[in-house]
Amino acid sequence: MDRTAPHTPALDRLPAFDPGSGLVNTVLETPKGCSGKLKYEPGQGIFTLSYLLPPGQVFPHNFGFIPGTEGQDGDPLDLLLVLDTPLPTGLLVKTRLLGVIMAEQTDHRGKTVRNDRLLGVPDQAREPVADDPVPVLSRQLLEDVEAFFIDYNRRRGRHFRPVGVGDADEAHAILTAALVKA
Repeated sequence: MDRTAPHTPALDRLPAFDPGSGLVNTVLETPKGCSGKLKYEPGQGIFTLSYLLPPGQVFPHNFGFIPGTEGQDGDPLDLLLVLDTPLPTGLLVKTRLLGVIMAEQTDHRGKTVRNDRLLGVPDQAREPVADDPVPVLSRQLLEDVEAFFIDYNRRRGRHFRPVGVGDADEAHAILTAALVKA
């Protein structure tokens, strides 16, 4: 009997951009509405429960990472998929960037790094119309996401401080700067 583990796709080894479309590849970790932070474990090819949120707190949007990137925190860049529908963990979504919440995060030891949150929508979310090719991020949505991550990090002994908001071009620039060199 063969007891070797089945082949699991190396989601963290995918490119940041889909070669066919040029859209951003996003691997979903935590679905919208989930009360637990799920995390992809490179090398094992599995998702684990990283942290349980307090009662009543849930992820406001689907949360994942952009493979082929590395942020200042040593992890792939984070991305929130702005969509009303929760999507399953492990799903690869071709994403159009909308913008970015630029932020600094300080851990319990006092080390501060940039830990931006890119925001996007699935390319399949809707057909663009001529006068509105890219959805606009509302100020309320940005404030809600900032408040969620401030509280989420505070409860984990870290300080999350938004330092600015950028548009799709700024999000692309941050992503390009974070590409892992092969």
